[in-house]
Amino acid sequence: MIRLLLLSAVTAFALSACGGGDETSEGGLISPGNPENAEAQAPSEADRQSAAEQAVIETPEAEAALQRWANALEARDWETARQVWAQNGEASGLSAEEYAEAHEKYQTVSITIEDGRAEDNAGKLYFEGQVTMEGELQNGDAYMMQGPVVLSRVADLPGASTEELSWRIEMSDLRPRPVDEETGEPQ
Repeated sequence: MIRLLLLSAVTAFALSACGGGDETSEGGLISPGNPENAEAQAPSEADRQSAAEQAVIETPEAEAALQRWANALEARDWETARQVWAQNGEASGLSAEEYAEAHEKYQTVSITIEDGRAEDNAGKLYFEGQVTMEGELQNGDAYMMQGPVVLSRVADLPGASTEELSWRIEMSDLRPRPVDEETGEPQ
């Protein structure tokens, strides 16, 4: 009996110390299963809408970074394109010279970016855009590559640097697609 009283006292103290327990308007505790309590704890429509709006707010910045990369590739500005990659370009897996060399085979570059989607995962934000890159190789052959390009940045956390808050390419999975040699259209 003393154990039960002691346990009840400790539980009540712990709840009051951490702000636990729900109160009615009269100040008495109510049951966690009470529908009145569930309404108080459920996020409001405004809260849900606010979270959705936050994701939309982040998307234009990610799309702008992806478009900056695409514009640089189309202009054959390999250095600027590589700088959109995370870790000051190192996440591309290529040095500046290797990156330029890998892209010199493209005589023309045209990039189309389809709508992407944003996701928040454990303090890091991700944006995945579907990209089509096509044009003509230096040898005159048509080429086409398609796939996702993933950008990321840290969430708005206190102490995060400007670089950490900038959208950067983390991964690209552009893969060659067959192109009809006569028409230049995808097969």
